[in-house]
Amino acid sequence: MEPPKTFEANPNAILFLVSRLQERAFRFIAAELKNLGIEGIEPSHGAILRQLSVYGPLSMSRLANLIDRTKPTVTTLVNKLERRGYVKRIADPEDNRVVNVRLTDKAIALADEFEQVSEMMRERVFKNFSPAERHILAEYLGRAIGNFRDK
Repeated sequence: MEPPKTFEANPNAILFLVSRLQERAFRFIAAELKNLGIEGIEPSHGAILRQLSVYGPLSMSRLANLIDRTKPTVTTLVNKLERRGYVKRIADPEDNRVVNVRLTDKAIALADEFEQVSEMMRERVFKNFSPAERHILAEYLGRAIGNFRDK
């Protein structure tokens, strides 16, 4: 018996389905970055790079909050990005005890390529979805995520 080519839309397997979606999206992003010759960036870095491009320099705490990750996770990701030359730590001008993170010129120069890959990924994810279905899916996933905040 040959395995199915698509996954069954089984509500009892929602976490499996979401994790498969993330895994496939991350593989797609990694391959497209490689095709563009961009090295040292992993899909898990995307959220940090995006927030820094939108908001400018941010504290580690603010970054962690924005991307819904723990501070230790953000520190690990920022360390990798800093070693690869994509971000730099700077002192907060208002509070020397706080360290902010900002994009480097190297990261800023790749903004168009990052956006191109993001758009390609969104197109792939939402292929065969109507605009209304896109919104419904996002609303439902957001609601499911929110259910874990009601503790």
